[in-house]
Amino acid sequence: MKLRDLHLLALKLEPWLVGLYLIYFLGVALPPVGVRIANALSYPLLFVLILISGCWRQLLFGMTRDIPLLLLHVMSVVSILWSVAPEFTADEPKAFLRAGIFGVYLAVRFGLSGQMMMLARILAISVILSLMVGIALPAYGIETTGESVGVWKGIFGFKNLFASNMAFAVLTLMLLGLSRPRWRGLLWGLCAIAFTLLLLSRGRTALASLLITLCLLPFLGIVKQYYKTRVVSVALILIVSLMVGLLIFVNLRFIVVDVLGKNLEFNGRLPIWTMMLYKGMEHFWFGHGYAAFWTSSAAHQILTQTWAYDTYRLGIRFNAHNGYIDLFLQLGIVGLALYLISLVTVFFRATYLMLRQKTVEIFWVLQTLVLTSLLSFADSLSVGTGSALWSLYVAFATSIAIQYRRQKIDDRLNDGNSSAPSLAPTLSAVNLKGS
Repeated sequence: MKLRDLHLLALKLEPWLVGLYLIYFLGVALPPVGVRIANALSYPLLFVLILISGCWRQLLFGMTRDIPLLLLHVMSVVSILWSVAPEFTADEPKAFLRAGIFGVYLAVRFGLSGQMMMLARILAISVILSLMVGIALPAYGIETTGESVGVWKGIFGFKNLFASNMAFAVLTLMLLGLSRPRWRGLLWGLCAIAFTLLLLSRGRTALASLLITLCLLPFLGIVKQYYKTRVVSVALILIVSLMVGLLIFVNLRFIVVDVLGKNLEFNGRLPIWTMMLYKGMEHFWFGHGYAAFWTSSAAHQILTQTWAYDTYRLGIRFNAHNGYIDLFLQLGIVGLALYLISLVTVFFRATYLMLRQKTVEIFWVLQTLVLTSLLSFADSLSVGTGSALWSLYVAFATSIAIQYRRQKIDDRLNDGNSSAPSLAPTLSAVNLKGS
């Protein structure tokens, strides 16, 4: 077999390897030996994927599209200089860097359309497998011990992760169904199964976050309307949103206690968050170091004098159950500010592109960012981690930045000379498969 034939074969295998990479880092439950092997193989596999695609220059270009995000990754490594647990800070940022590099690779290699299609396939497979496992192997797919007996977790490690992934599946499959009439029945059928599994997981935070996110669906139709109609529609939605917000505030106790099944301290999280913030103030600017707080004596009081002890005595590393607080504890206000600047910038750019291009892929990015931002208030699954959700955030930030740059160039040309040709094709080399 010639070298060219081997390269073509590798290119055909590339999407499958990317799919395996993504579904593992979405949190599929594996035995400890399998986790160690998969983690060890993930680094050379990422190198192979980049080598196969030959996208080194595009990768370096993509890394510089979101400077705050780049600085956040650099800061995770440099934080060993002030870490309170340097042995962990020396080792664990590599997973964070791996997730970031993989996210940039997704952006420059597949574009938003390719990412959406790939995620839809992976999530659809995870929905079907979770349903099959829950029915055929309930000991694996359904919790059988503790307070969560009978709660579904599918093929994932625990129920909150399963609920978050099912919420993500509902959102992705629903939006893809709106843009793919040919497959609409299948996609919405899978969406219905994913929503049922979300209910079976009893992940009320994920459910509430999804329902809030789905309230944004009317905006997809509004942005496609004429200007005057759009202004009136947005004004009406803002008025209704204010009324709904007031209604939620007045009935907060009912919503939190009766609907979400939590007390007004969010099942003990509010007091422990307060303790974490006090600890974070001790290293306000740069934090305790990446992965250092929960692995050092700095967390001893929280781990031994609160409900966190139940996790601590089992030898499981605790987390803040809030992605923003966890990032603050690790990298201080500087690290948190870098992430929030990046997040606000992505929202602004995506909104601008949505108004200009009106594509379902960009709307998918906006809704996914809203969903994950809400989930991060109750879980530490995405912000500043080595998970697939962080890779997706980096991919979104990079893809949106590239498209925003391209759109701004087009806008300037069109404003200066309406007959000038678009430069979008000349920049498409950044995105090899395009969107």
